[in-house]
Amino acid sequence: MMPLFSADPTEAAFTRFRAGDLAGAEEDFRNILTREPGQPDALHGMACLARARGLDAMAIALVGRALQKNGISPDRKARMHITLGLALIAQGHAEAGRAALNVAVILQPSDPRAHAALGEAFERLGRRDEARAALEKAAVLSADDSFVRTRLGGLFLEDGLSGQAVGQFRKVVNRRPQDGGALANLGAALFACNAFDEAATVLSQACERGARTAETLNSLGLVEMALGDLRAACETLREALQLRPSDGRIANSLGTVLMEIGRLEEAEALFGAIMMRESGEEADRARFNRATILLGQGRFAEGWRDFESRQVLLGITSAVPQWDGSAGAEPVAVLGEQGLGDEVQFLRFLTEAARRRPLRLRFRTAALAELMPELDQGRILSADGPVVAEVSLLSLPRVLGMEDVPSVRPYLMVPERVEAGRIGICWSGNPSYRFDRRRSVPVECLDVLRQVSGARFVALQRGEVPDWMERVSLETPVDLAREVGRCALVISVDTLVAHMAGALGRPLWLLNREGGDWRWKDVDWYGDVRQFRPPSGAAVAAGWAAVLRDVAEALSSRVW
Repeated sequence: MMPLFSADPTEAAFTRFRAGDLAGAEEDFRNILTREPGQPDALHGMACLARARGLDAMAIALVGRALQKNGISPDRKARMHITLGLALIAQGHAEAGRAALNVAVILQPSDPRAHAALGEAFERLGRRDEARAALEKAAVLSADDSFVRTRLGGLFLEDGLSGQAVGQFRKVVNRRPQDGGALANLGAALFACNAFDEAATVLSQACERGARTAETLNSLGLVEMALGDLRAACETLREALQLRPSDGRIANSLGTVLMEIGRLEEAEALFGAIMMRESGEEADRARFNRATILLGQGRFAEGWRDFESRQVLLGITSAVPQWDGSAGAEPVAVLGEQGLGDEVQFLRFLTEAARRRPLRLRFRTAALAELMPELDQGRILSADGPVVAEVSLLSLPRVLGMEDVPSVRPYLMVPERVEAGRIGICWSGNPSYRFDRRRSVPVECLDVLRQVSGARFVALQRGEVPDWMERVSLETPVDLAREVGRCALVISVDTLVAHMAGALGRPLWLLNREGGDWRWKDVDWYGDVRQFRPPSGAAVAAGWAAVLRDVAEALSSRVW
């Protein structure tokens, strides 16, 4: 039986459509429908035009009419289902779109467009693994896989799988080495992997090859910040913000760099403007950033309030009521968050909290509470058991209404005696921290300390240790507390060890990066702290080398 309609008279019309000549394509499709009313391929063409013009409901109706016709070949029917599926997704009917696109894949399993569209449906449905698998299949089938691999790399990056994103974007760059956009995507993924040196090179190339956009410059500015070139980062991010003045994310990046180079008033004004203009994540990020300025200056009433925005940024939620600081007999759980150093810094607030409520301590350094002589140990219950409310350890100063400058008196005590000449050293923090390269000291910079006579150096961190340092057991926070307690001096970067020394009242020489964290600004949290900082604007390695020379000189003049 012959088909009712000619096979596909629309090739020329679709060619004009793909070239962007929508008016010409429409004229061709309408002429075909005049000659052959109901011709399915022409109806499909009109549906494609409707989609291009944002009329997805009309597209769905037109494809529906086309699919009712007889005599359509499987490959043409597959293309119609792709159009139908994408229109359904655009109308918010992701599951119906997935079903239509699944039919397209069954009809034409070798068509990369069907798999790519199905990946979009899975993404809308939150089925991320299936979305990535569909896009990978589309990339394998595509003659030019650049577009699909770019989408796939974007999915990997959104899901925190930055290594896989780098792999996808690198394939695109290999295919299109002069494509600035492809280089920009690769640079952003390299930044997410903390591969800062290569990221700087790639992002600079992206700018040279036509992608000097706000997005690329934002990535480059953050990379320069991670590499320690804060002035270059500031200029790069200013340029990015000029290109996109209302972008809260770029404004937050610039504000962070301004904080690091000490331009606090300008940074605070920028964060305030973001908070006035934005809502959602960027407003919360600006509020948190501003909180660190306020807390660093001792403006605690505003600072502790705004500091709570960190929980939104971290995605911390709970079905348990939040403690409001009220007194009572029912127990409250105290939870941990962020780093171990943060926990040790905020342990001091447990004493007042325990006066108001029995506490169940549910954080990693909870065992240190036993070393707090002013804490009523009878008010500390087992971690397990019922509670009527909970609170983050870092939220205690807010809920307790503590707006005064904190006491610098030690709040941890260990039985170990101080040993003359024993110096504890901690030169690196968690390498997964994005700006750890600026915080941690290259181990070779420590060699200058070997010339100091009368000193016995002890490594207060695990992992590889220079052979001229003593190794000790550091399996638990209590182990660390005991080892720090034996030290006549602790020399540490900004990490757990520094806070442990302060909490125990041991003299601390802080190796602090340029800018530094809010905890080491105008407010003293601990009693005996001396800070050593790299020269302003120095490269990371050279800056730390200068710092360690100053430390060695200071140690040599110290009487042990």
